[in-house]
Amino acid sequence: MIVPLTSRRAAAALLAVLLGLAALPGCGGSTPQAEKKEDKKEDPKKGPDADPKKGPDADPKKGSAPSTGPQNMLGPVEPAAEKVAETFLKDLGQGTAKADALSPALLKDVGKPLELPDDIKNGVSPDAAARWLKYIGEGYTFSLALDRQQAGDVVIWRGQVNGRQLPPTGGGYSLRLIKDAGAWKVDALAITSAEFKGRIAVGPADAALQEFAATSFVELLADSNGMEPKNRAPALAHAMVPALRTSWASPFEGDTKQGYDYSTGKLTVKATEFGGGTKEFSVSKIADLTFSAELTKPSGKKTIVVKLVKGTTPGEWLVSEVSEARK
Repeated sequence: MIVPLTSRRAAAALLAVLLGLAALPGCGGSTPQAEKKEDKKEDPKKGPDADPKKGPDADPKKGSAPSTGPQNMLGPVEPAAEKVAETFLKDLGQGTAKADALSPALLKDVGKPLELPDDIKNGVSPDAAARWLKYIGEGYTFSLALDRQQAGDVVIWRGQVNGRQLPPTGGGYSLRLIKDAGAWKVDALAITSAEFKGRIAVGPADAALQEFAATSFVELLADSNGMEPKNRAPALAHAMVPALRTSWASPFEGDTKQGYDYSTGKLTVKATEFGGGTKEFSVSKIADLTFSAELTKPSGKKTIVVKLVKGTTPGEWLVSEVSEARK
């Protein structure tokens, strides 16, 4: 049977329609796959967790050198200062301490008498300072510090000393170092035969430095044979304001020619009036910049009052007034 052309055309058209329907989704055949999308890469983390040195949240101070702590509080002594102090004390006992170990202020006060033209011109004699160090220290053994503290560019150091004419129990010494032009220098020194009953104060630096200044001065007043009188005078003068040392010991013409603004002989006599014969002492603060020192002597106890003012070098407090306590 021959199918008419029109029928064949109709059948072909019907077949095309059926094939087209089969190609549509859900109408048979395989389901077309969804378009693949590229996996989205995570942005690198920002902030300090990704890189502590970068990022908007990074702290620019992190990774810097650790802070040495507030300068108004006491803390441990840094190794560089500790080494300088220990070396100086060793040299001092061996009689080899150098004048360049001293701060300019202490060098000026102990670097006298002025005898050579250059000394007179410069106002200081390094040779005289070296002799002073040799006279006061040679033959002593300075123990490790019993107390030592640091506040910024200042170190206070106190310990025991034995030898020479001191009693078997020994005496005491105190040392203050300051950082001058980046180097640690000795800015105050005292050696005493009297026993100090107390310890360096703790807490705020100014309070401790003031107590140290008052105590070191009383050490010198109370000393009987830790330092010879002529060598003790410059240490005393260094701890006092100029007006007080001049009031205590106005200079003779010969003193002035040698660079002194006081009489070394008169100064030690005045010191002995206050502290002579002292075996032990204690110091306590009684008011702002005012300290009471109780001196124990064979004849009994004596109390003096020491007042301070701010000095010019770091951590320096100078004695401005000394008087016997009112009974």
